Amino acid sequence: MIDLHASDAAIAEYVFARYRHLSPAASPGLGGRMAGDESGRGSVGDRGDVQSWLATPPDMLSPEDADDRAQGALLGLAIGDAVGTTLEFQPRGVRHVDDMVGGGPFRLEAGQWTDDTSMALCLADALLADHGYQPRTFARLLVRWYREGYNASNGRCFDIGNATRTAIEGHEAEDGRWQGNASDHTAGNESLVRVAPVAIAARGALDVTWRLSGGQSRATHAALEAISACQLLGMLLHHALRGAPRAVVLSPRIATLSPRVQIINAGEYQHKTRDQIRSSGYVIDTLEAALWAVWHGETFEEAVLLAANLGDDADSVAAVAGQLAGAIHGRRGIPERWVERVTLGRRIVQRATQLSALELGRVAERPGR
Repeated sequence: MIDLHASDAAIAEYVFARYRHLSPAASPGLGGRMAGDESGRGSVGDRGDVQSWLATPPDMLSPEDADDRAQGALLGLAIGDAVGTTLEFQPRGVRHVDDMVGGGPFRLEAGQWTDDTSMALCLADALLADHGYQPRTFARLLVRWYREGYNASNGRCFDIGNATRTAIEGHEAEDGRWQGNASDHTAGNESLVRVAPVAIAARGALDVTWRLSGGQSRATHAALEAISACQLLGMLLHHALRGAPRAVVLSPRIATLSPRVQIINAGEYQHKTRDQIRSSGYVIDTLEAALWAVWHGETFEEAVLLAANLGDDADSVAAVAGQLAGAIHGRRGIPERWVERVTLGRRIVQRATQLSALELGRVAERPGR
């Protein structure tokens, strides 16, 4: 295994030597599609050149079970956020949590969540408003959150990262035409934490999930690693939302990913000890830590508590772990005490159901198939 903080050159050489079989052949059509329309409303003809690695897997769920997993993903995000905030910015091992207790650096009440869930709900509202993803709508809702506390658990914007703040102020000045910073040093995790809404809305089409996962990142975080991490998480969520079990969801996949994200995709985190896992706000650390927690947690509760107790950026790591564990275990797999305690839980469930009904990019089955 290689340290994910090794130099770019060392990482690239390592991936080429070990994991080039996970990188698909390039497709001109695919590249054009990734750079083009991000709404998710394209017709079947628009997606005729979808590569095999972006082919939508079979749907193994009944409508009721599909809705349960969608609710689990969005609730899981908020619940992970609310559990993890207690240990946010705390060094690992200083304190341990085994429930949703609140407190933390922002002195939140039990069940209240941070900016991670606020941004996810803004993204959900944007998708529902336009029946697809329009960057300017999302940007305007982020500005409302920043200025008015829209979709905040306590009525005010707090815990906002520097890259997100800069992007939102840019959107405000340019009426949503701004794009997040593409510099490598801005590859934070604040777009990764909010992937679940697009995965739910586009559960009928993997290529749309892939495109929107990266597209929503660009609103605040346009660094390649941030976009790539969001795309991998979107892919994993997609498989979970279509009924794949945990071991299948977390298996290596053929995908076009940045080198460090490709190493995570390959599953090296599964063989690491807790002491080898970092839980910082760097998107690579957050993604690896969250997947490590989901891999080792047999239940939703175990996964979220493993993630939260890593400390450091605990709320974000637990929010990422929570959305994936929620998509795997479903709403029925989340402890009822947490569902009842999480702030705006009913609204979150309603948003998940509404997002699932959007079916962005879904290809209807042809008669006789």
